Amino acid sequence: MRGRGGLSPRTALLVACALASIMAGGFLSLLLRGGSGTPASFTSPPPVTPGIALFRQHAPPFTLLDQNGESVTLSSEKGRVVLLTFLDPQCRQQCPLMGKDIGAVEKQLPSSIHPVLLIVSVAPGRTNGDVATFLSNETPGWLPGWHWLLGPDAVSLKLVWAAWHIDVIPTPTDIEHDTVLDIIDPVGYLRGTYPAPLAIPDVVRAITTIAHT
Repeated sequence: MRGRGGLSPRTALLVACALASIMAGGFLSLLLRGGSGTPASFTSPPPVTPGIALFRQHAPPFTLLDQNGESVTLSSEKGRVVLLTFLDPQCRQQCPLMGKDIGAVEKQLPSSIHPVLLIVSVAPGRTNGDVATFLSNETPGWLPGWHWLLGPDAVSLKLVWAAWHIDVIPTPTDIEHDTVLDIIDPVGYLRGTYPAPLAIPDVVRAITTIAHT
């Protein structure tokens, strides 16, 4: 995730949502307890946990080529939960951590839930060999069926970054970019966005909820 130079607009929005959740939880607690600090006679709802509130909005469509040169569209994955993230296979900092977090999430999901993982490259010109090296070095442990979308060209990738509000800023030594995990429901709606590092129990709970709604 971008660090230097401040938060990107998308990351700032995620932080604002988390803070709003915390404030909402505190306000509800105050109302339920009353001015004296004595708990109300009825049972209060569970505390609000930042990052697990689900929404529903249009998921921008795309068609890209994966590491094997096969065409992958977001619409073709309807009927399944989709996990979407944006990584660079040559990255050695935030991307490996996100990769391992996603693997940990998949391992904790119920055996009946099989999301498809789509990874959009934030660096044009990467190859299947770069992806193979990443997997060999980082061993994220993803479930079978994932696609690392590498092309077909820089313009196609940049259009997807823009549609999904992913800031990508090349530097002399690295590529700074928003590192998030988007969850798309089987109908094709974006239902949740989680920044790195992932709060793994929250993400598992969100995917499980989305898969059954």
